[in-house]
Amino acid sequence: MTVRGMKGQGVKGRGAGGRGWAGLILAGLLVGCVPAPLRAQPDAQLSVSAAPATPAARPVTGEQGLYRLPGPGALRVQSDRAAFLTSVVLPATGGALVQPTVRVEAGVPVTAALPGTRGFTQVFTVASLEPLDLGGAAGARSVTEVSRAVEAAAARLPRGAYTVATTVYRVEPLGTLRVSASPAGAQVSVNGRPVGAAPVTLTDLPEGSVTVGVSLGGYQPFTQRVSVQADTTTEVAATLRPVTGTLTVRSDVPASVFVEGRAVGQTPLDLPARPGVFPVNVVPADRTLKAQNLLVRVNASRVTALVCSVTGDGYRCEVR
Repeated sequence: MTVRGMKGQGVKGRGAGGRGWAGLILAGLLVGCVPAPLRAQPDAQLSVSAAPATPAARPVTGEQGLYRLPGPGALRVQSDRAAFLTSVVLPATGGALVQPTVRVEAGVPVTAALPGTRGFTQVFTVASLEPLDLGGAAGARSVTEVSRAVEAAAARLPRGAYTVATTVYRVEPLGTLRVSASPAGAQVSVNGRPVGAAPVTLTDLPEGSVTVGVSLGGYQPFTQRVSVQADTTTEVAATLRPVTGTLTVRSDVPASVFVEGRAVGQTPLDLPARPGVFPVNVVPADRTLKAQNLLVRVNASRVTALVCSVTGDGYRCEVR
């Protein structure tokens, strides 16, 4: 996440969606709570922008501004006037690091190295029309301490001679998730987000638990909660079970049962069957009784009962 120090403008940021909201909310709080000396100065005579020089990871879980250890490596900074730029890096654990001051020309982007960090990291890029000695911020344990150092260093400058851009990102060890399915081609989701057809390999996932879903028409959905570990590939193998119903055939006389022309057993019979409409033949052992030929609908996850009995007018089967 990047915040620009703009001449005559306030703080701006970017939004996000999905599971990344939590990280963005925290990042927004980190930016929004900084003291005035570390914000974009409303009367500044210059503007500055700063953003990580390398793209962030794009995990399917939706986190924004997330980088694999050791971090983005560098900032890309630019000023609309010739200026002196100094970045103060404040890791989550404190101990601010003051990067070497660089001089930039108007509108010419430069890259400034960033040290490796872990967790949420704030970078305050101070742009000034005259060199600033920000050595007093070195080792600062909090935003307040960094603010005091910047305020003290800028006190001798004319009004509007400096401004600040804030960059917030998160650095974590990331893991990989590999999902396979039988049969192949099933659709995979992670935390409810579609990620493709199995087999699929997903990289750049932060440590923690995720819910893996696998689905395919005609099969029961598969769900599993797994823990993603740093620098490790977590394997999920989903064996999908067909969606079935049950066809029950009962007869008060012995009978053979045929489904789609195939013998499936003798009554009494309980037969798992895929959903659909099937021709069912019930042939009594007593050849004086007439065989019954029916079309029977089997519904998923339900019992369809076919009951056959001898009545005064012969042998009859009906679905109940």
